[in-house]
Amino acid sequence: MIVDRSPLSGLPAPFDLATVLLHCRLGNDTDAVNEATLHATAAALEIEAYASIALLHQTIYISMAEWPDVAWMALPIAPLLDPATVTVTARGDEFEGFTVTTGHRPKLWIDGPAPRGDVVIEYKAGFGDKASNIPADLALAIMDQASAFYDLRGAGDGKSSGLSPHAARIAARYRRVSL
Repeated sequence: MIVDRSPLSGLPAPFDLATVLLHCRLGNDTDAVNEATLHATAAALEIEAYASIALLHQTIYISMAEWPDVAWMALPIAPLLDPATVTVTARGDEFEGFTVTTGHRPKLWIDGPAPRGDVVIEYKAGFGDKASNIPADLALAIMDQASAFYDLRGAGDGKSSGLSPHAARIAARYRRVSL
């Protein structure tokens, strides 16, 4: 299975820069703004990767050589808020025999015979189209991680996830548990 994501163009940053500057105790001169923007952007990407979430709306593409031998499949990137955004194609033809479970643990259920051949699933994931749609705890995790990036530039043990302990605890609430 190959999973790709494409951020929708024209969306703002997944954080409020003024709040990040305040949280990092930085001024608002050009250098501080540029550095805080880089750190907050990297923090948001780290949290998305760690928790397998989309902070702002993104199109998710899943490609498989064939449908696995299961009746349902967990969709890898959450949240899925609108089931109407999900499309499935098999061998290039639209496949309609499925049902979707939305939310923070989205799933795609096959209603009858499984699709044959190469399968592509496409859907829109994310909390919304602006930073204010992101849950407050995740916004705090972005700020905390940006602050850690700023304070500990270049430091790291190479053994941990790379997230600050606070950001990791918050993002873990959104991670899918797998066995």
